[in-house]
Amino acid sequence: LVGELNRSLRIVIQLVDFTLLGILFLKRFGLRFNSYPRVPKSVIYFLVLYFSAMVISSVMSNFPFAGIGIIGQQLAFFIIAYAFYSLIQSEKDIKFFFSQVFLVGCILVTFSLIAYLEGDISLLDIVSTNRPRFSAIIGNIEAATNFFVVSFPLIICSLLLKKKSSERVINYFLIFYFSLGLILTMSRSAIIGIIVSSAIIFYLLKRKGFYQLLFSITFFVLIFLFYQPLNELLTTLLRIESGLSARDYLWKMSLDMIEDNTLFGIGPGAYQYEMLNYFPYMLNDWWGKIFIYYQEVTEGANLSHNLFLTLFTDMGILGITTAIALPVIYFRIGIKTIIKYKNERTSSYLIIALFAAGTSVIVRNIFNSIGLLYVGGIHTDLPFWIIFSSLIYFYRAPSKFYTVELPN
Repeated sequence: LVGELNRSLRIVIQLVDFTLLGILFLKRFGLRFNSYPRVPKSVIYFLVLYFSAMVISSVMSNFPFAGIGIIGQQLAFFIIAYAFYSLIQSEKDIKFFFSQVFLVGCILVTFSLIAYLEGDISLLDIVSTNRPRFSAIIGNIEAATNFFVVSFPLIICSLLLKKKSSERVINYFLIFYFSLGLILTMSRSAIIGIIVSSAIIFYLLKRKGFYQLLFSITFFVLIFLFYQPLNELLTTLLRIESGLSARDYLWKMSLDMIEDNTLFGIGPGAYQYEMLNYFPYMLNDWWGKIFIYYQEVTEGANLSHNLFLTLFTDMGILGITTAIALPVIYFRIGIKTIIKYKNERTSSYLIIALFAAGTSVIVRNIFNSIGLLYVGGIHTDLPFWIIFSSLIYFYRAPSKFYTVELPN
């Protein structure tokens, strides 16, 4: 949360946090390597493939040293992700982790509301053609909304499971509050992710509710399409008039890079040097200035806005193989875990919520390459890998009703 407020403070806080995390890990496991929690072999193979792809593409790149920082960041990130995974000993630990995700989401919404109230913006401006988008603390709107995308499935499943009025009130408040955050940020990919995760939850847990949800969405879409005043409102709110927000140009740039560097890619970290060779605008054009601004804000990260194009652009054939392997492994472990716990009501609700949350992040990566493998970003990628770690915990843990050991 402090990253964009004060970069020096971020370094200090992260060093303290990582030191405490390391102390907790060593206190629990020490140097007894045989006691360290294991991960499925498929995940290990994925990591070997991913890092091999980065190293090979860097060696073959015109900018072989540009990716050293990214490789180091990703290595440090996965060590941190493993430390979080190793600390999961029960469902309580998982729920504690995600209570902190909810807390971060509430903080982001609160500061965004303050920024909105302090700005000279009226409610009419929110529904205007050039409507502003608010995101405080984390300037990258898509990174900020990732906390909402991850939170919604867990809140919905909690609502379906919990009967206590106090717990339901809290969950309804969180849905309302995070919805405010979505209105202020108006991330279309976040909305798509939440719709996908909600559909998965209702299809698996409340089949009748799934069909009601499908009917309601279809009904409202038809009303907004054919009733002109509502059509104009929806067009403005969802920024439909802006189309893909220049993503089509970014995708074309990436495809052109892939065509010229199919086998090994341009190399990790080389995008900032290669992009100008494929620029679709003059540098002093309005869109040209926007692209340059994006490049500065993301500190030279790949702007492909699609996970598959990002990894294909950076690492060629091995990169696209890596991009395909991650969701395949995730879905395989997730589906097997859902089947394994289908007779355990409380656990199954949590597992389905986790699976839906991770799926929504993967779906988002069709439009924004943030949240899975974004250059080792703690605030961007860690929520997904905690989700995946939680699923792996259930996948490897014994079940009351399912005793057959699952292969790796």
